[in-house]
Amino acid sequence: MPLTVIGVRHGEVHNPEGVIYAGLPGYGLSELGRAQAVEIAEAVRDLPVVGVYASPLDRAMETAGFIADVVGAEIVADIRLHEWRHWHQWAGMTWEELRDKGREAWEAYQSDPGSVTSGESLAELGERMESWLADVQQGHAEGIVLGVTHLEPLRTVLLRAQGRPAKDMFDVHIPVGQAVRLLPEADTTPLDGRALRRSLV
Repeated sequence: MPLTVIGVRHGEVHNPEGVIYAGLPGYGLSELGRAQAVEIAEAVRDLPVVGVYASPLDRAMETAGFIADVVGAEIVADIRLHEWRHWHQWAGMTWEELRDKGREAWEAYQSDPGSVTSGESLAELGERMESWLADVQQGHAEGIVLGVTHLEPLRTVLLRAQGRPAKDMFDVHIPVGQAVRLLPEADTTPLDGRALRRSLV
């Protein structure tokens, strides 16, 4: 099987206080999030999975754990799959607090995500994701590789692959616990477990 790289957005997070968890530790999956991770894992059962990579954040590592257990692989934690560090300025705030305390930065992000640079620019995020993808291609000639990461990294690497501008970010919708194809051809269509299975067999 030619190399196929699947990007997975981690499952739903247990977050009863509704805070922006960004890069904070201790935010694992909810019951639904675990079910979503199991669904993705079952989608690749008995398929030629040759690598499982994950952002080191709890929610991504836990999601990847379900996949790794099913396919018999070890998780490779890779910092390049980390959440966009632009979000760190809001970590710990509720969404209501963000609208009050971080309104100016939030509005800048919404109006032109490519222009914001606090913590990490969108270009820097795209570059580290492309670096990870290049290393995956170099390390694996064939088979299926899964990379468990976050929404903005997936949006960014997909747009760059398709030659689309940063302003299109908000047109790319990837629900928690779903996947997208990064290689051999980038596709922004979100895939739940069943759709992912159909795309791979």
